[in-house]
Amino acid sequence: MKALDELNNDQIKALIGAGYRTVDDLRNVSVDELVKEVGLETDLAQQIAQEVPLFKHKDFSAEHKHLLVVRKRHKKPWFKRDDYEKKKKLSSSWRKPRGLFNKMRRGFPDKGAVVGVGYGAPTAIRGFHPSGFKEVLVNCYADLEGVLPDQAVRIGRTVGARKKQIIVERAFVRGLKVLNPRAEGRSLDEGAKTSGKLTEEKE
Repeated sequence: MKALDELNNDQIKALIGAGYRTVDDLRNVSVDELVKEVGLETDLAQQIAQEVPLFKHKDFSAEHKHLLVVRKRHKKPWFKRDDYEKKKKLSSSWRKPRGLFNKMRRGFPDKGAVVGVGYGAPTAIRGFHPSGFKEVLVNCYADLEGVLPDQAVRIGRTVGARKKQIIVERAFVRGLKVLNPRAEGRSLDEGAKTSGKLTEEKE
């Protein structure tokens, strides 16, 4: 968006610090809130308030939306490892049942469901986020260069608060959808205090 491209680093940090971490957070914001809470100029605030409601990440086809609904309605059981509750050392994560007399392999109903092709999601949307976007794992801001408009950003769990702040800023300016913009544990502001300035890294 043209309005976001005109923002400098301080204005971007002010927006994110005020709780507007993604473009979607700005959809219902008023000009007065942008001026008073963030400190933007009136002309720039008006431009953002006009452009953001018209901005769309991606227009999905009717078939794509229908398949997402079908997958959501699909009752998929929790596939548990056979006899995991009998031994403490066994986890519930799925393992294929083996053995000539194994009752789960033979299809006894009371032993639980067995993984099969019929439980799978439609091929066209397999692995997609419920919002309809295909997830792209990002561990540094350089990874954002290859993200397409029909993809959404998921920041890696090992990324620290300082680098996560930088990724959120870059994605915000580019109008990309971030699936997990909030920091886990400590806040981004606390991470900034312990790590120094947020955007001093050399590109």
